[in-house]
Amino acid sequence: MPRKTIPRERLPALQKSYDQLCVWLNYDVSTRHSARRLLDSSYVKPFFREYRRDFLEATHGSAAVQCAELYRWCISTNAFVQPKYISSEIPSSKREWTPLDHAARFLVRVLRFSWENDGEWSSGKFDPDNDEDGEGELEFYQVWAILQYLQAEWEAANVDDWEMEHLAGMFTEMTSRL
Repeated sequence: MPRKTIPRERLPALQKSYDQLCVWLNYDVSTRHSARRLLDSSYVKPFFREYRRDFLEATHGSAAVQCAELYRWCISTNAFVQPKYISSEIPSSKREWTPLDHAARFLVRVLRFSWENDGEWSSGKFDPDNDEDGEGELEFYQVWAILQYLQAEWEAANVDDWEMEHLAGMFTEMTSRL
């Protein structure tokens, strides 16, 4: 499905969400333009392209995966060592994949690629039981927030019955963690 242009009336809601994302990524007013560069970088863009093609376009938009749910999933499945999530080769069939599978693959691939290439995220591990400074957890939340924003952007452009109210609470779950 080719990307459409985002209707003008949806832009204010996206801008507010972009501003929230910038806060989560620790960009201030003078550096917010850097957030867009990050979203379009090789650390994020190719992995979202796969997520978009294999999940969003295949399902014509779907409910966003909640952060706590994805966090539990990554722990329970040991996602950061699972070949279906870490491999640079795209699995041949994702027909049976759940939304959590797709979100986990995006998150794991973004973080691992960044760790291996001196990218934006550099803790080098996801180990909730041994994360005294909380850096690995913060990286998880930031990449989840990026996924939420990029999915909202795609939906704003491609889903006819897109609801602006969805964006209003996009980071509500995360606010309690600030």
